Amino acid sequence: MANNGIVTKAKSYVKDFFAHWNVPYEGRYIPNKEVAAYGFGGMGVHLATVVISAVGLSASNLLVGSCIGLKPTHLYYMLVIANIIGISFTMFRSYIMDNIKSPMGKFRPFLKWMGLPSVLSACLFVWMPYEVMTYNQKAATVLVLYLVINIFSPFYTDSFGMLIQVMSPDSDERTDVMSISQIIYSLAPSITNFAIPFLAGLTGGLTDIRTYRIIYPAISLLGLLLAFPVYKYTNERIIKPKSKENEIRFFDAIRSVAKNKYFWITSVAGWIGFLEMSYYVILQWTFVYAYPEKEKLLGVANTIIGNGALWAMMAAPFLIRKIGKRKLLISCNVTNIILLAVLFFTYHNVYLVIAIFYINNFVLVLGNIYNPGIQADMRDYQQYITGERIDGMFGVVGLIGTFLGYFTGSVVPFLQEKCGLKDNYDVLYDATIRDNLFKTMIIASVIGATLNVIPYFFYDLTEKKHRGITYVLRIRAMFDDYSAGCLDDDELVRAMNIITDIKGILGKQPVEISKDELKAARALPKNTPEEKAARSEAIKNAKNKINELKIRNENIELAPFVLAELDKFSTVQFQKQVENAKYILDNEDTDLNIILQEINAKISSMPKPATKEEKLILSDLKKLAKEIKYAIKTQQKFFAGGVAEPDENAIENAQNLPTNTLKETIDRKLAVKKAIKDRSNYRHAVKPYTDAKRLLIQQEAYNCMDVLEERYNLIQAQTVTA
Repeated sequence: MANNGIVTKAKSYVKDFFAHWNVPYEGRYIPNKEVAAYGFGGMGVHLATVVISAVGLSASNLLVGSCIGLKPTHLYYMLVIANIIGISFTMFRSYIMDNIKSPMGKFRPFLKWMGLPSVLSACLFVWMPYEVMTYNQKAATVLVLYLVINIFSPFYTDSFGMLIQVMSPDSDERTDVMSISQIIYSLAPSITNFAIPFLAGLTGGLTDIRTYRIIYPAISLLGLLLAFPVYKYTNERIIKPKSKENEIRFFDAIRSVAKNKYFWITSVAGWIGFLEMSYYVILQWTFVYAYPEKEKLLGVANTIIGNGALWAMMAAPFLIRKIGKRKLLISCNVTNIILLAVLFFTYHNVYLVIAIFYINNFVLVLGNIYNPGIQADMRDYQQYITGERIDGMFGVVGLIGTFLGYFTGSVVPFLQEKCGLKDNYDVLYDATIRDNLFKTMIIASVIGATLNVIPYFFYDLTEKKHRGITYVLRIRAMFDDYSAGCLDDDELVRAMNIITDIKGILGKQPVEISKDELKAARALPKNTPEEKAARSEAIKNAKNKINELKIRNENIELAPFVLAELDKFSTVQFQKQVENAKYILDNEDTDLNIILQEINAKISSMPKPATKEEKLILSDLKKLAKEIKYAIKTQQKFFAGGVAEPDENAIENAQNLPTNTLKETIDRKLAVKKAIKDRSNYRHAVKPYTDAKRLLIQQEAYNCMDVLEERYNLIQAQTVTA
């Protein structure tokens, strides 16, 4: 009987799963087909990057350290050079990602096209004849090919990581999908961590370069084939007006990202916590150098440790809902500090090392779930404060960390050399040197972990606050698309549902959430399959009711914030913005210098701001003056004979030029570059006018709320009838 109940429940779950294979659950965005595609395709992505991840410029990397034999300090110098050269790669990559115009979206095209060149460049790296090279030749070859790999591979790996951030605008759904997907695609590293040390026995071990020439490339090429679903069967869902072009000027994007306080909090945490992962070499070096006769068991240890990831991925959605991403992050960091302190006294015992790494892996994998969530929330906040959807440019501003890394990155190699590790890695077989190095790395990690957690005490982008931001973004997108005449019924219904719900609870008080119903459900009998089913259903209903009340209470607190968006044109701040916009358009034929004088006069005549609204008005005026100055400068530099709009087909015409010869190819590239630059210069030259028009159009749309409500009510009535 019990088995029949289990079978019945399993059949029910399977039926429900496939019922939502192509259609998402109510209130969600991602159907199960895409969850499976991201998870199983992610296995392929992780397998494809096996040979890429084997290449690194640090002493802890067995390939360049033990196999090729480069010194730790030389590897650090090479890494600095690679980072300096790589700055241009990062800037180019970020710009391309933020401005790509593809029906596949922002990230999926790179998952489709960048995997193969990434793997092939890494295969070339491992197959170079280092055995017959001099030391300098080895170093030069490693550096050049490392740069080649990093032209392609970040497109591939970053796109996979950022894809989950745009598959759904719902933070909880992103967390759930990330958790489920990681359970699936984490099988890939679990398999490779177990199998590679065993397979390495056939090619001479992990310190033999034949392992990296045969085993690693074979796995990666297989992974490329398995990665197919992740770009074929997923979709990107960014809350932005369909009418808005996805085109962001490079330096404007940088200035915009620099204003995001959450970017600085998360970035500073990483910059000052650079030592946190110093201890991670201990596990591998323990098996390779302390117990070389047990090197093959490293795969078993990796598999056991990797099991902690499974439980972390299952627990992450529950923990995030229970305490939030910020509190979970802080808890994980504190736990990591405690584990490292214990490791300092127990690293001699390989079984205790495995146990500590197991718990530590649980903690780290939780970060794999909440960190993408934090990054996605941060990007939604960026769109809320600036109106632009920016993803790639966060990496460009993050290059500040690269410059800091020139100084901080030398600390670990310096410590390793001070402990006796230079160009001969065989010294690690000496217990005295190895123990001294392990203790030093653990102390460094404790310092890094402590510094890493401090900035997050200033992070206040809670799940509730993020939900309010997504509500506002959806409302803005509705009005913008209505103005452009491209508002579809689904977008209208989603936005109006938010407005209707928020208006319905405005002014109401949060209710106390009681768990009595849940306790009563759990106390129900469960002796027969029928009783178990009834009890399970009662528990499910009680939990859903608690969750609904929790969201309702949060929405009561968010109601003033959301409705302020609807009423913004009735505030003095926006009335002043509209007044300035009308002045600019009424004087469209007037010299911008005269308009600038008028705006500066308004700034000068304003009394010292006393209220928040007065400060906002002054800030708006200063921002407007700055934009007019830039427009004047652009006109003087590029439109001395008068501002004339470039041919709207110029870019397309340039892209269609022939490329039969080298000269034609160069001419086409220059023509495309010129057309893009001309269009960009024109936009900046007339930006005060286009912004003014956009604001007045937006005001007109916000005043058409009654029209949208009428259309919404008609759709709802038709749905009920159907």
